[in-house]
Amino acid sequence: MDKTGRRFVDLHTHSDASDGDLPPQEVVQLADTAGMAVVALTDHDTIAGLPAAARAAESLDIQFVNGVEISAKFTGGVLHILGLGINPNDEVLNKMLDNLREARNERNPRMIAKLQHMGIDITMDELGQFARSMRQENEQTNEPLIIGRLHMAGLLVKKGYVKSIDEAFARYLGEGKAAYVDKEKIPPCQAIEAIHAAGGLAILAHPIELNCPNIAALETVVRNLMDDGLDGIEVYHSSHDSHQTRMYLDLARRYHLLVSGGSDFHGSAKPGVQIGFPRVSVEAVEEVLARLGL
Repeated sequence: MDKTGRRFVDLHTHSDASDGDLPPQEVVQLADTAGMAVVALTDHDTIAGLPAAARAAESLDIQFVNGVEISAKFTGGVLHILGLGINPNDEVLNKMLDNLREARNERNPRMIAKLQHMGIDITMDELGQFARSMRQENEQTNEPLIIGRLHMAGLLVKKGYVKSIDEAFARYLGEGKAAYVDKEKIPPCQAIEAIHAAGGLAILAHPIELNCPNIAALETVVRNLMDDGLDGIEVYHSSHDSHQTRMYLDLARRYHLLVSGGSDFHGSAKPGVQIGFPRVSVEAVEEVLARLGL
């Protein structure tokens, strides 16, 4: 698969096309510098960064995978589905992502209104200006900037209402906090269907975030997702400890699901997460890579 002798991959990264802070091409360049054989860009509910990332990979010793991370409806925790190897021009996928982007645009003013009600001097115009300033120069895409909670958090820090991004989420923007508004989510079956329509693999991202109370509950969720067409599980992830990784690997094997893995890199938004960590070997995800034609 790889002629450079590189033996590790990262199939879960984010750019400033969603809530990361590096342009897509810099994410790919960073993965190349880290010695990755393969990198996937999987921005939240958008494929805007894929063309720039793919172009960057052409001149580097790294193979690139078109990806996306879609938020799905789930009670009790966070359910995200990764789409790996998607066709970014697919009409079904693009229509679904357009709908999610419109819903996000409706969510932001509601959160800003809640902050204003608490006496915080912040406007939608300020948020837009701040988000554009956070996005580094990227002339390779004309796609719209996706503005979200990370930008709100940064603006709250800049204006002195909180001291850190973490504090902004802990006090105002996190789930269940005073300014939180749940974002539009789609049924898992619809996310998986759209990924398959675009020729991609549907992978359950970071299963730890489902917050299942025990392995039996997790198995129930996985079986239901398999009925919807789930292809695999993200066994290796920066938030999984060694015990959890073994548990998810065993689950994937018992249910004959593909094994995937990645860092969930965002840049400074997740300062403890680096591209290429955890170390995910080519051999560990060889079936996924084979299905992707790599």
